[in-house]
Amino acid sequence: MNSGDEHQTDSATVMQYSELTIASAEVWTEVTDHFLTADHRYRDPANWWARITVQESSGYTLLRTQQRGDHLMNRSRSHIRRGGPTDHCWIVFPKRGEYVIQEPDRLTRVPPHRGFVLELDRICRVLLPGSTAYALRLPRAQLDQRLPSRGASQTMLDMSSGLGRVVESMLATTLAVRSNLTTLEFDAVCDRITELLCLMFIGDIGPQQAHVAETVDAIRAFVRANIGSGDVRLPAVARALGWSPRQLRSVLHQTGITYRELRRTEALRTARDLLARPGPLSIGEVAARSGFTSAGFSTAFKSEYGETPRDFRRRRSDQLAVTPPGP
Repeated sequence: MNSGDEHQTDSATVMQYSELTIASAEVWTEVTDHFLTADHRYRDPANWWARITVQESSGYTLLRTQQRGDHLMNRSRSHIRRGGPTDHCWIVFPKRGEYVIQEPDRLTRVPPHRGFVLELDRICRVLLPGSTAYALRLPRAQLDQRLPSRGASQTMLDMSSGLGRVVESMLATTLAVRSNLTTLEFDAVCDRITELLCLMFIGDIGPQQAHVAETVDAIRAFVRANIGSGDVRLPAVARALGWSPRQLRSVLHQTGITYRELRRTEALRTARDLLARPGPLSIGEVAARSGFTSAGFSTAFKSEYGETPRDFRRRRSDQLAVTPPGP
């Protein structure tokens, strides 16, 4: 295994970045088990070659893979049990090569410039050809809360569409900046990518969707700037932005979310950012600054991110403690 570049920043908001070139099928299996535990069978293991670029925070993982040669990945029930929590999922975007996914109830062919959801709690077999692909690992709740009546895993995304090309460009650009993003910046970009992917899953991408997205961005920005310190009830937000409550609700309805869901998401993102920063704030103070009561904060945070605020802060502290200084 040759490391083309492996670097970790030494700032308090560390984002891990690595780039590896791998000329061994056995080593590739070990590396990819970090992301998805499975068995791998290679057509020609002696001539295997792959390259993987990874950006990773505690909330998201973004990677790009290139591989020479075909192989079959098999994820069984025992892999699911051994692989730990299944509260995340992968969205995979082939750029070159057609993926074939066999699950108990369906067979899916994913050509280049499409996207599909790979759930961690489902057994599957995936035929991966010589290919190039992007993949984003995100909390499953980020999709479930925005798409309550529509199974994202049943939908294939068209990445050749206007919005699809925007998302692909964001994926490529984010990886291109390498380790120059902080964790907060990286998480913010992945938050936005997730929102755009949800718009694509909903399928409501009409000619005015760009304007709708800009309007929702303005609502989110106002809520984040004022949550915990100002009035972020719907009538007050609408008045501050020069709209009526009905107009605000209508715009959000076009994106498949309610104002209550948007406010909750932005409050939890604010809390996550505060918890990620070293400092003297207690869990109760973080809850208050994020607009939560102490009683409901831990439950809401765990529902969104799969762990309690205390566990998240402890894990972030442990990550910082073992991160070596950058060169």
